[in-house]
Amino acid sequence: MTSATERSKREPAAPVPKLLRPPQQGEVPLTLFEAIRIALENNQEIQIAGYGPLLAEADLVTARAAYDPNLALSNTFGRSKRPIASTLDTGAVRDEHLTQDTWNFSGGITQRVPTGATVSVKQELSYLDTNSRLIVPNPQYTSSLSAEVNQPLLKGFGDPVARAAIRIATLTTGVTVEDFRQKVMEMISRVTAAYWQVAFDLDTARVHRESVETGREVGRREAVRGKQGVSSDLNVARAASAVATREADLIRAENRVKNSVDRLKLLLNAPDMPVESDVTVTPIEQPRFFVVEVDRTAAMTRALARRPELERVRRTIAVNRIRVDVADRERLPKLDALLRYTLHGLGNDLGAAVDSQHLPDPVTWVAGLEFEVPLGNRAAQAEHQRRRVEFEQTLLEADRITDEILQEVSLAVRAVLQGRDEVESTLLARDASRKVLHGETVRMELQPMDRRTNEELLRAQDLVAAAEQSHLLALLSFNLALTELARAQGTLVEDNAIEVVWPDADRPGRLVPLGTRFADKAEAPEEKADSRKPPEEKKADPLKAPAPPANPAPAKASRGADTYVGPDNPAGT
Repeated sequence: MTSATERSKREPAAPVPKLLRPPQQGEVPLTLFEAIRIALENNQEIQIAGYGPLLAEADLVTARAAYDPNLALSNTFGRSKRPIASTLDTGAVRDEHLTQDTWNFSGGITQRVPTGATVSVKQELSYLDTNSRLIVPNPQYTSSLSAEVNQPLLKGFGDPVARAAIRIATLTTGVTVEDFRQKVMEMISRVTAAYWQVAFDLDTARVHRESVETGREVGRREAVRGKQGVSSDLNVARAASAVATREADLIRAENRVKNSVDRLKLLLNAPDMPVESDVTVTPIEQPRFFVVEVDRTAAMTRALARRPELERVRRTIAVNRIRVDVADRERLPKLDALLRYTLHGLGNDLGAAVDSQHLPDPVTWVAGLEFEVPLGNRAAQAEHQRRRVEFEQTLLEADRITDEILQEVSLAVRAVLQGRDEVESTLLARDASRKVLHGETVRMELQPMDRRTNEELLRAQDLVAAAEQSHLLALLSFNLALTELARAQGTLVEDNAIEVVWPDADRPGRLVPLGTRFADKAEAPEEKADSRKPPEEKKADPLKAPAPPANPAPAKASRGADTYVGPDNPAGT
């Protein structure tokens, strides 16, 4: 350990990766659209998932390469010298050794065809120079040109294995695209949730800060009245205790803001907003509210057509169906037909040997059948059974995923409707708490000096703060429910005008992963400027909710279907 430590001190430190841009400072205002765009461009999970289709595409090329022709060449030289065992070796009694100089060349092309047959064409050339008097001519060149076809008639007919591999690889490529689309949806959902969480925590900290200020104001008044002798020490102490408690709540709220900002920066993974920096991401947009009715049946129908998980399981079912068919064909016995046709040539030189390769003579042909079957055929039977079991499991898995998706949609619809009602209820509760606070303030001022107490006033202030937080939490839950409903329906990518694209699709051998592109959604400069205005400068026009349900129905008659209720428009006017 000591030597390792000393060695590490002597070794130069690893270079720190350079950032693409210098880190920003202070607050960075972002819209939800900008946050999603930055995350999809920089998040490492998206980048890793984008390489999946490239791997699947490589598997598809590998499967199609089964039909690529194969060229084989062979070229050898040799010399042989051995004692003769008989005069027939050299044709002379006085020779003691048989000497041979040889050269052999072979070249041919072999290719599989979709019928399952193997077709090959082969040219062989050879040279022989020997001391044997029985070889004529000497030296001599021989040649042979052969064509061969080996066609399976039962097992392997139609090349089911290779063709199945191509079909499976094609389906798998689609599966990886759906996996990437699902990862994009998950990232949009996570970024949206983190963005609204930061907005909620900032508003919650603001409520706590206002509560502290109102408590301090009560404390200052009580301190002044105490000096004047018109307020008791109990009122002063009660106000001081309330302020201290609220300050502790404020500290916790501000710490939650920092934690939620760090979680958002981690998802964004922007080089100019690293997690370890002091940059604070400030949401420009606020959680919004729309009074909507959602058709649960239509939402379920949309989910069954759009969810990537279902598309994945559909393709998996198709893959397993192909494997069952292949395993069924593999149970057949092997019966192959063979046809080989060869032309021979001989001459004193290479050209003469090649020229003599012609019809009708000399010709060699071979035709026949080859039959083979394993007794019992248990391995093929077991493989077929295993593939059938996998297929049945996939069907059950599809039913399970379908039920889960329907449940997710039902829960998401219920959450949207519940959030809608909670926002309206908390809005009424907040307005009522403000009236209570006003009444307690007036009553305290009208109470006789000897019976004046700030207990109810402080309690009313806490009630207003709690109602404000409850309303903000209801707005957060409603917006998160809208996002979850869009994710459950599988439309979160389309709702944000995002396309899954292949960069440089026409470039062969590309290594650029699958990516995203914002097709139609772009922020106009004037719209972006308006979104940065203070709340009192914003127009009262209804705003578009993030990823709203695609089938809003007419809303309640008491309020318009596009009514916005939020911190900028608390009365819903």
